[in-house]
Amino acid sequence: MKILTSIKVAQTAGIAQVVLSFMDFIEKSKGNNFKIVAVNIINQKKKIRKRIDTKKTSIISFGISVSNIAEVVNKAKNLSDVKKEYEEVISAYQMAIREENPDLVLVNGTYFMPWCLLLAAERENIPVVLHYHGVLAKEVQNWKTKQRKIFLDMERCFDKKDIFYIFPSHITKEVVEKEVFKHKIKKSAIIPNPVSAHFFQEENKVEKINIGIVSRWTGIKNVRFCEELAHYNSKNGNRFVVNVITDLDKNNKIYKKLSKLVKFHKPKTNKKLASFYRNMGVIISPSHFETYGNVAKESIASGTPAMVSCNMGVSETFNNLGLSDWVINFDSVKSVYDKIDNIMGEVVHVDVKNKMKKLYMPHTIFNQILSILNNAA
Repeated sequence: MKILTSIKVAQTAGIAQVVLSFMDFIEKSKGNNFKIVAVNIINQKKKIRKRIDTKKTSIISFGISVSNIAEVVNKAKNLSDVKKEYEEVISAYQMAIREENPDLVLVNGTYFMPWCLLLAAERENIPVVLHYHGVLAKEVQNWKTKQRKIFLDMERCFDKKDIFYIFPSHITKEVVEKEVFKHKIKKSAIIPNPVSAHFFQEENKVEKINIGIVSRWTGIKNVRFCEELAHYNSKNGNRFVVNVITDLDKNNKIYKKLSKLVKFHKPKTNKKLASFYRNMGVIISPSHFETYGNVAKESIASGTPAMVSCNMGVSETFNNLGLSDWVINFDSVKSVYDKIDNIMGEVVHVDVKNKMKKLYMPHTIFNQILSILNNAA
């Protein structure tokens, strides 16, 4: 069975990490006939096409000039204008589908690139499974009204009777049903994201002064709380060191101001993140909303406690692991700061890590996904 999907490699992007892990699983798995082709659209003026093949996986890269989505949506009158602007991207996906002739298309997320892939699959009449990473309506809730309307129309293009939906959490499904599609979804499954084995491999090197944050710098991630925490920590004599891994540009005014209060780290590969977690006393994930939240679970696997927002999908995993006390709201910087002080440097119990290995390792999660893909083709 051949699956075609899209990929956008970025070290601070959870979706990319899940897709890469899934491809690695298929490449190394034995006893099945699955193959996966990932299409990577690279934003550049020079048109190129490259292909990398292994035994069971392929990555096809297209060099295309991709317009900035914020500028496109700002100028567009409606979604049709957006579609015209990205016709070359849609055509590239369509070309790959024609040449590869996959049994189905796996769409990861609902942003404009996955949307382009969806349109290409529809044109070629290929079955679609949507892995619902990221609720677009939530991601753009701080944008202008007209822009939000266009993005909502974009996300509602994924509301199709013949699509099967994989949600990483019940929270995500409920939000999509109530706020996006406005109806119940019948063909779906809840499958949490996996945690890779390398996060379990080394002993924890707890530093009782380090707070860790790993996040894209965008409103939905509640980065304002991160700023407030940094200032509060400074006013309290810098009792802790706030460590941040993010995609915020060094030339950004916020970066320049915060660099006096926090320790910024360059984005790291997934494997190097394990060492980062182990050198933290606690990891915090204050997002206003997140379909899942890989960082928090990876931290727990590494032996470092994590505090997560109750509006994140990973909170369901924490509750299942008996870590409900680490599921909080981030309304008060003072109360969170006090909570950090209380759990800083705690060690995650071995029973929790063993339960994680049983329920959330890649082979367990990805075999569930492969079963769904096999039935959907």
